[in-house]
Amino acid sequence: MKLSGFKLALGTIGILAFVAIAAPWLGLHDPNAQLDGLVLPELPPLTRVDALELTDGTLKFGTELREIGGGIELRRGPRWDLVESAELAGGSFETAHRRPLFVLGTDRFGRDVLSRLVYGSRVSLLVGFLAAGLALGLGALVGTAAGLAGGWVDALLMRFTDVVLSVPRLFLAVLLVALYGRSLTTTIVVLGATSWMAAARLVRGEILSLRERDYVQAARAAGAASPRLAWRHLLPSATLPLLVEGVLRVGDTILIEASLSFLGLGVPPPDPTWGNMIAEGRDRLLDAWWIATLPGLAIMITIVALHLFGENARKRLNPAT
Repeated sequence: MKLSGFKLALGTIGILAFVAIAAPWLGLHDPNAQLDGLVLPELPPLTRVDALELTDGTLKFGTELREIGGGIELRRGPRWDLVESAELAGGSFETAHRRPLFVLGTDRFGRDVLSRLVYGSRVSLLVGFLAAGLALGLGALVGTAAGLAGGWVDALLMRFTDVVLSVPRLFLAVLLVALYGRSLTTTIVVLGATSWMAAARLVRGEILSLRERDYVQAARAAGAASPRLAWRHLLPSATLPLLVEGVLRVGDTILIEASLSFLGLGVPPPDPTWGNMIAEGRDRLLDAWWIATLPGLAIMITIVALHLFGENARKRLNPAT
């Protein structure tokens, strides 16, 4: 059976959303935990490491193990550490020995890249969807006011939209974040407040087309006020194209958020985002490529899936385009 681009994109987005939501229940390491600064830094993907589980439930890692009378010695960097049998979970090497697998390796602080990638998806997708939702709300408000009022109000709002649109979005976002400080809330508000212009133009065009329809004229003749006319008769007809625009804006917003985080102006560390993961690994591309490459691939796959979904949805809604 042939898998269409629409189904592939929808499946990819569904998997990303499920992983982001279910992250706390996937049994991953703490994304911010520096598990071991001697043994675990910059392990390549699919690496297993010897570890001993202690009676308090923690793991003690080593690059090499050897049994001696009364305990186990672990090689940790240049030294050997002794763990006595009484400290081992279960009291013996057989019950305490573990070989955890780091599927996507670790970063320079010994943090699990898979955990940071999954938890980073929560932040990146949250910023993308909330900022896009804010942009759609602002754009719908401006576009509806312009299209319904017409005349000088329409001209004023559209010229203001053109002025904001002429300013490079990344530059404007950097300026606002620098002024108001770094936080998750600031990032969402700034990205939403700098991406509403396309939605405003789209809604305005739809309103200009719809306001001359017979059912709208009948509602106006029946005495419907402008807010009721917009809410009950005009905006519902513009909802579907607006949602498609919103899907496309999510992808663009994720990319801008990653750019801000890469520049150190996004969500502050140690909380992971795909952008600050790339920034942390940019100096290690040759000998620890996975630190920056894997979040870069995650961004690429997410944006391609969102744009593929949006374009296919747009063609289904308007087959003539």
